Amino acid sequence: MSSGFKSQNQNQGSGTRVLVKILYWTTVIVGLWFAFLNLQPYAEAVKAVMANATGDAALIKLIAAIPIINGIAATIGTALHWIVGLLIWLVIQTVEVFPIILKRDRAFMKVLIDEAQSSQKFAIRQNDDPALAALKRWYNNFPTLTMTSARNLALFVYAIDFLICTIVYPPCQGGFGQLMFILMSGQWSQLDWGNIALLVITLFAIETIIRFLFWLGQIAYFMKSAHSR
Repeated sequence: MSSGFKSQNQNQGSGTRVLVKILYWTTVIVGLWFAFLNLQPYAEAVKAVMANATGDAALIKLIAAIPIINGIAATIGTALHWIVGLLIWLVIQTVEVFPIILKRDRAFMKVLIDEAQSSQKFAIRQNDDPALAALKRWYNNFPTLTMTSARNLALFVYAIDFLICTIVYPPCQGGFGQLMFILMSGQWSQLDWGNIALLVITLFAIETIIRFLFWLGQIAYFMKSAHSR
């Protein structure tokens, strides 16, 4: 009786695990598509900067006159803004999602918690020298500085990400001053809601997808553990 129940339970679990895998890899494909969409603002921003940069006209003419080199240079020039944009995007996205990745490492989090609970704490007295008080405060918070620094750096990079994206997807015409005027006067119809939607997607789509993938990974892990008993 128990053997039949166990076999039925394993069959049900197998079907659920297949569904979770399908959902997981579908999400990965959707994430790659959003990654491509998110890369475009950075490539466009780099292209705009490169277009405004002044180069050596004589050197450009010399390269254009060389039969083979000119074709290679033209190909590199066409794809260069995508390559540079990809590198900038990778750095920014990595810093933004790094706190999420750290929090998902249970062994790493356990070490931080153990260090925070077991390490010696220095009392900060009123008559302490300001430098000494700062050192004590830094030492007392040392075990959690990794997470705090990662979170603060992610917030800083989000601000940079926002500024880059507003160049490509401006919320309104007229720049930042016009945006402040629209927000203060309540003229919401003057906002470009399409660009605002693209701005939000560019800022938060990858982070949301990564969180969802971690959640699906947890489900798959615990489901495998439950049905392997």
